[in-house]
Formats: sequence, C-alpha cells, structure tokens
Amino acid sequence: MKMSVLPVEAYTSQEWFDCEQEFIFSRTWALAGLAEDVYEPRQYVTVQAGLNNLFIVMGRDRRLRAFHNLCRHRGTQLLRAVGKTHKAITCPYHDWTYDLEGKLISVPDENRQFPGIDKSCLGLKPCSIDIWRGMLFVHPDPNIGSIMEWFGGLDNPVGPL
Repeated sequence: MKMSVLPVEAYTSQEWFDCEQEFIFSRTWALAGLAEDVYEPRQYVTVQAGLNNLFIVMGRDRRLRAFHNLCRHRGTQLLRAVGKTHKAITCPYHDWTYDLEGKLISVPDENRQFPGIDKSCLGLKPCSIDIWRGMLFVHPDPNIGSIMEWFGGLDNPVGPL
C-alpha cells in the first residue's frame, strides 16, 4: 500500500488552514462537550466549529437545542464559554432578547426604532444537535440528519458498550 504524504504547507500555511476551516471543519459534526455539561434548564455550552460559533442550551422543557451564536440584529456573540442564562438570552450589544427556544421575544424601543418588525422571522438560526455515548455533537446545518448517519457503522466497534 502506498502511503500519501501531505506537503509541509499542509501544516504551516495560513491558506491551507483557511481552506480546511471553510471546507472541512465548518461543514461537519463537531464535538461540543459532554451531556453532563448541560443537564438542567438554562445551562449552555458554546463551541467554535470551524468558522461557526454555535451554542447548545437546555430549555425549560428540558430539551437540548443548538443555535448559531449570533444576534440577528448586528451579529454580536450572545454567549461565551459555559454557564447558565437567566430566563432568556440577551444580546450584550443592543439588548435584543431571545427565549431558550430561539424565538426573538423583545426588541428595545421596538415601536419607534423598528415599527412593524416581524419578530417571528428573526429568531436564532438553529443547528443540529445529537448525543452519542454521552457526548454532545453539533452541526451548523439544521437539517443534516443524525450523528449515526454520519458515523455509519462506527457505533459497534468503538468504545465500551
């Protein structure tokens, strides 16, 4: 069997790194943490998946959801690292507020600055989330399917049963 060798640039070039970020790591499942990291309502964890800044949050209904970590107003990062939110997620830039299901629920000075705004169209952009063997995985595409489809037949031969 002939072994393929990558050129040195694969390890040192900014251009190569940028291509990997865009075409590989931004378009695949990413490990975001452990299920025990987000085990009660309002807890969250953020993850950088290639060029995508994403977060997972547990809603009051105890359901895990994943979103792009960007305010729909000006693109400000909403959450950092890991933690626990208050009752909602509020943008630190202009205070747009989202519920834990990703719906836009409040816009400051809405009637004057944004007359006729349709908040139902400006919720957070969802992502896919899945759990495999206690690990949380996210994908920037909300319609990608399950992590097991991506893993294929990997489940049986890997790890403890």
